[in-house]
Amino acid sequence: MDLVKLRYFQTVAKTLHFRRASALLNISQPPLSKSIKTLEDQLGTKLLVRTRRHVELTPAGHALLERCERIFQELEGARIEVRRYGTGEKGSLQIGCEDGTTFSVLPPLLEIFQKEYPAVHCSVVTQSAAKQIVALRSGDLDAGIVPLPMTDPELELIKLGSCSMIAAFADRLPLARKSSLRLRDLRHQPLVALPDQPDNLYSCILPYLKKEKIPVKLVPGAFDITTLLVMAASGLGIALIPCSYRECGPPGLVYREIADSTLDLSVGLAWKKGTPNAVVANFVRVVRGMRTPRITS
Repeated sequence: MDLVKLRYFQTVAKTLHFRRASALLNISQPPLSKSIKTLEDQLGTKLLVRTRRHVELTPAGHALLERCERIFQELEGARIEVRRYGTGEKGSLQIGCEDGTTFSVLPPLLEIFQKEYPAVHCSVVTQSAAKQIVALRSGDLDAGIVPLPMTDPELELIKLGSCSMIAAFADRLPLARKSSLRLRDLRHQPLVALPDQPDNLYSCILPYLKKEKIPVKLVPGAFDITTLLVMAASGLGIALIPCSYRECGPPGLVYREIADSTLDLSVGLAWKKGTPNAVVANFVRVVRGMRTPRITS
């Protein structure tokens, strides 16, 4: 029993007319009659009663017609669903990002993408840039938000946006009286700092201060942005952070622009070259269709 024979039977059973059925199926009557006979032989029961004047379904024929309707509905549903997966209208998208980039970069991207592709399940994983790159190469991540500049022969990259460096510190410090700061205000100030790790959005801040000849007193102890901001709120020192992290720290912090800072902290979208995942291609298309914003506070 195959789908062709079932389709032939369904057409005859619904029209109850071999000539009309053969016209609809675009075949001649003899092979149609032979196909129905073969199907009956395979099932071991009569499906149709055919006389000169009319064609009738047997009880077995009625039962098979009901099953045929369900079978072909399921097949059509499967065809539509498979096509939606193939075109990226349905599926999943796992995006990696470092702490903080989610606050200003991802929400507008995901909002627009989900409006256009509501059947795609999106999830966000917080990972360092180094771990994202490994996961993107292996296929464990579909896309990632990474600091720029960055080059990797296995990845495609587009710029998402950039932001300035700002200072976050306890509201009881004397610097809180200033509405904005200049780089010279940071000279010899205690600066809470993250471990020296390459390839993250924070990693270029200390080299920038060194290039600008701004000496600071490093206060170690923080291991991520959350603890960095907690230490700053405790009055242990100033945290220099990308503006995308503004107001994601604990109470008691104030945030100040650094008027003469020229440091540009950029992030981009990364994905594996040649990925067969159509969802990723659709996400990239949506991102390319958006203007690349400057990440604002």
